[in-house]
Amino acid sequence: MKAPRVYMCEDSLEGILSAVYGAYMSRYGHEYQSVAAGDYVERELFTEYISVVTDVDKAMRVADAVVHKISGLAWHWIKYAAMSCHMDKADSIYKFLVLGFREGPKIIEQLANPIVNRMMWLEREVSRETQRLYGFVRFKELSQGIMFSKLAPKHHQLPLLAEHFADRFPMENWMIYDENRHEVCVHEVGKGWFMTSSVTADDSVIRQVSESEKQFEEWWKSFYETIGIKERENPRCRMNMMPKMYWKNMPEMMGR
Repeated sequence: MKAPRVYMCEDSLEGILSAVYGAYMSRYGHEYQSVAAGDYVERELFTEYISVVTDVDKAMRVADAVVHKISGLAWHWIKYAAMSCHMDKADSIYKFLVLGFREGPKIIEQLANPIVNRMMWLEREVSRETQRLYGFVRFKELSQGIMFSKLAPKHHQLPLLAEHFADRFPMENWMIYDENRHEVCVHEVGKGWFMTSSVTADDSVIRQVSESEKQFEEWWKSFYETIGIKERENPRCRMNMMPKMYWKNMPEMMGR
């Protein structure tokens, strides 16, 4: 019996797909291999741990194979699952692709399969938070004229939000900062967007907002209070629709 192998990779879509490529090309046997993303993995005796360097070309080859041999929906699931905060995501993607390349497009319909069901669950959890953040993101205009937003999402949302807001605000210079992961997405007019990691926001700079922004925040808070009906307040319902974890970065909810 072969010793188990664990392919350890960067916690990113490209990193996970690079590890999948390495596992496939090894011909070692899928039943003896697994993939783990991130810096931490609980080590076991008699297990071989292989560090994988992220290779965009290899990741693109896997992505292209998914779209052409399985389906576009399968690629959507993989893309979103890779953004999940759950530690089993990389291995779930690997096991799903092993099945997908064997079964083809029909794998998407096999929801009774625990591997397929797990992938769908990961995608839905990430997608649900993404949809919420489309409405919960609050930009403010800094004194330099840049639109800035600070978030603390559960999952890795910046790549998904960047696509949305680049399409929505193509003629604005804006930044979205993930304070949990210390990453920032920067969009420049006419230049698209890019991401930078290992960043810590300077609170003294963030607090320096433009005069029009100060006025707008007051108007927004006043509007929020005005449209509320005190007699029909339902805190539990509000927290279900607008989870409390997002409140600290929403001007209308600060101080509640």
